[in-house]
Amino acid sequence: MKQHLGQRATKAQNLVYNTAMLLELIVAGIVIVALLIMFLQVPGELKTLVFTGELNQFLKYMFDIIIGIELLKMLCRHDLDSVVEVLLFSVAREMIIEHMPIYFTLVGIIAISILFLIRKFLFVSALDKEQEK
Repeated sequence: MKQHLGQRATKAQNLVYNTAMLLELIVAGIVIVALLIMFLQVPGELKTLVFTGELNQFLKYMFDIIIGIELLKMLCRHDLDSVVEVLLFSVAREMIIEHMPIYFTLVGIIAISILFLIRKFLFVSALDKEQEK
């Protein structure tokens, strides 16, 4: 009886896991479509940049595309490196695009420093990749 319940639980866990994987693939597909749509806007943004001199708007679009690509990689790779990379790009984007007051910029620099420290000292990529095997 216990063995039969264990098999049912394993089947249910596999169903939930496979459903989660399917949902992740669907989200990844949606992100790819959104990135392609955003990338099609780049030439128009370059034209705007030339005529109006709005470099910030262009950089905003570029950072959005880069963060989207990193998010897609994070969804596909499932490792800590990609999570830290997405956070790094997000913090850097806010610091560069928003022209925040100096104390907010200092907080951003501290946040990026902490992310680098986490990446360097608090986890080892090789261990993360060994767990996948």
